[in-house]
Amino acid sequence: MRNRRLILSIAALMTALVGAAPSLATAQGVPRPKTDTLRKPADTSAKRIKIKKDSAAGDVCLPIACVSQEPSNTTMLFEREAYAREAQRVLDSIATEARVRSEIDRIERRVAGERIRAYTDSISRAVDAREAAAIALKRHLARGFYFGLAAGTSMPQRDIRNGYTSGWNTTIPVGWDASESPFGVRGDFSFDRLHGTELRDANNAVVMASGDVSVWSLNLDAKLRAHAPGAPSRTNVYLLGGIGAHRVANGVYGTTGDNAGKNLSFADAQTIFGWNVGAGMSTQWGGTELFVESRFVQVRADMAYHMNGGVGTYASFTPIVIGLQWF
Repeated sequence: MRNRRLILSIAALMTALVGAAPSLATAQGVPRPKTDTLRKPADTSAKRIKIKKDSAAGDVCLPIACVSQEPSNTTMLFEREAYAREAQRVLDSIATEARVRSEIDRIERRVAGERIRAYTDSISRAVDAREAAAIALKRHLARGFYFGLAAGTSMPQRDIRNGYTSGWNTTIPVGWDASESPFGVRGDFSFDRLHGTELRDANNAVVMASGDVSVWSLNLDAKLRAHAPGAPSRTNVYLLGGIGAHRVANGVYGTTGDNAGKNLSFADAQTIFGWNVGAGMSTQWGGTELFVESRFVQVRADMAYHMNGGVGTYASFTPIVIGLQWF
């Protein structure tokens, strides 16, 4: 069997050299060729030649013949490398596109997140600003106990104008305003001075002479205030109204009668109750409030003493003052 394989291999080698490729069946029927005595036989034991059998046709061939009948290994390598490169390029493009898409999605998510955060922050800032404004407004509008000092002019009203002209006023208010309500109460001590005059008849004779009169007042009023629209936060308008205890003193009244030329002292004057009503406006001025107000005050005077000359039965006057108050 071993000799047979060797004979087949030698026959296949000879056939390849002369350009023929006999089949295995033909090779088995060929008689053993004669040995060339002029040439030295090949040393078959030194090198073995591999053969390849085609499983489909049943033929055998030497590696050289097989290579000549099959595609070149270099060509196959080039094709495989080209295919591999193309496949890798496709894979790389897919991976690159996936990375780009992923990066775009990440950027879009980040931008969307930043927009949401910016919107949320803007809402939070707006809410904080509104809350701060509300707190600041509440602080500006915060009220409570206060006191003040004011001064101005005082003008006689009604019949008392027949014997008096404008004078001056000093007022010291003390009060309390509610922070959550427009209502408040106020008490004040005030002093009004009205200047006296002389009245003469057609013959230029003095029929009445009056000296300066003093009105001491202690008032207790209810207060209703409202925030002035469009004005600074601590600007209010308010109404006042209440009752008061007054003493009308001093002054020289009349030229005839038992009391002519006499001066009524504060101690001798009677305490008479009267009433007042008025309005004012206040606004923040640094750490204080600046206010201006006017009231109409009416009190029934001690006419049994002051009646000589027919001045009237009431001491009515209107003070107009400007001042500061501290909370």
